Amino acid sequence: MNESVIERLTNVHPDMEIWWDSSPLIFESWVKKMVDAAPQAKKAVLAEQLNRIYVLDDPGKSLVRGCTTNPPLSLGAVKNDPAFWNEWIDTLILDNPGLTQHEYFWLTYREIIRRGAEMMLPIWKASNGRYGYISGQLDPRLITEPEKMIEMAKEIRAISPNLMIKVPASTKGVEVVKVLSSMAIPTNVTTCFTLPQIWAVANAAAE
Repeated sequence: MNESVIERLTNVHPDMEIWWDSSPLIFESWVKKMVDAAPQAKKAVLAEQLNRIYVLDDPGKSLVRGCTTNPPLSLGAVKNDPAFWNEWIDTLILDNPGLTQHEYFWLTYREIIRRGAEMMLPIWKASNGRYGYISGQLDPRLITEPEKMIEMAKEIRAISPNLMIKVPASTKGVEVVKVLSSMAIPTNVTTCFTLPQIWAVANAAAE
């Protein structure tokens, strides 16, 4: 077997966690794109290595241990398969007439998260809940509204047991991390650029 860079990295420490930084819904087409762009002599080895990152036939054997997403990455999943999602959204609108644009967006976003969580769930089960989480990011426009962020977080968490809530590391977001941690809802944070932010979030999760 030709070890990849990711496999050498995971060998550094048994607790090393490699996370996929996108919706897992695009993984298969991403592998195809990377292999198609590789020189002919390297295609077979590259395909073998990349397909060990996430093992489609047996996800529990995957190298990746988690998945972080956000709204733009979720939009990427829609653009990756427009025929499917156009039909899905058309059906959503027909079945739920009269909703606002934001409500249609929210229902679509939740479905993308649900499908991604389903792909990661075998990893979560194989590790007894230690790995296999997927992040569902809160609406970044709510960074000053903790009550709304908490309600959104509870909705996302209810989708699947392997849902982790990605919270903006704003002042109010840190408060949300504290509340969600008290409810045993796993979290991580985004837009976290400074040591004081990291420290505040760590303290909030530990309290």
